[in-house]
Amino acid sequence: MAADLNQVIQKIPKPLLVLGVIILSIGFFVYNDPLRDECEVQNTLFEKKMLGLTITEQKKNYQGRKLKHFPQLEYWKNRCKEGNSIGSCNDYFTGLRTLIQELRVVNDKCQIKFSQQNEGFSFIISEGLQIMALVAWGDKPPGGPGERLGWLTTTHLQTFCYLKRTFILISDEQTYEALKAKVYREYPDNWPESAIAEDRVDEKRPRAFKTLTNPNGSLKADEIYSRSLFSVRCDLYM
Repeated sequence: MAADLNQVIQKIPKPLLVLGVIILSIGFFVYNDPLRDECEVQNTLFEKKMLGLTITEQKKNYQGRKLKHFPQLEYWKNRCKEGNSIGSCNDYFTGLRTLIQELRVVNDKCQIKFSQQNEGFSFIISEGLQIMALVAWGDKPPGGPGERLGWLTTTHLQTFCYLKRTFILISDEQTYEALKAKVYREYPDNWPESAIAEDRVDEKRPRAFKTLTNPNGSLKADEIYSRSLFSVRCDLYM
């Protein structure tokens, strides 16, 4: 039998025999260690660059699904929300900027895949958008479109605009509009003179968006939009 097999092999042209060996070798390696696709490579590199800054070990939620956690960003976020100042928000905005800089080398389809595999990712992007929009607004309505940036810089606007782009990419335009409407309802209004006179400014802050449920709001939707960070032309900052 061995002799017959040797005779068969000897009759096979050497170039064809070499090609067959190469094909079988590739098949063996692929079977035992499947080649990773493009997104697996890009997303793995992204995770590695975020380690020590935003991503920790995976934990499972109550459904058994794995989630990514962003502890440093969470700490910086809370400090920013409490202080709403350059000093209190600088670390948080720097962390968001680092995040988007690393995202720039991850193509769109891979960002979508990463968000589908990591539930916490879209939440981080969403929170960044909302907090930056609220920080720019401040504790009362901006005087007009010229004051809508608050103390934010061009670098901050670039971060905001890329967060917006990423959020729309991994969700959709309709979800973005819903997020924007949510922030509208959170924008604070000026304290009424009666509250100031009666020293009631420690009560719940009035909201600026005039709606059926908030008839005392001072601004309509188009006025809210023009004075908020959402009206910035992001094509100028991307």
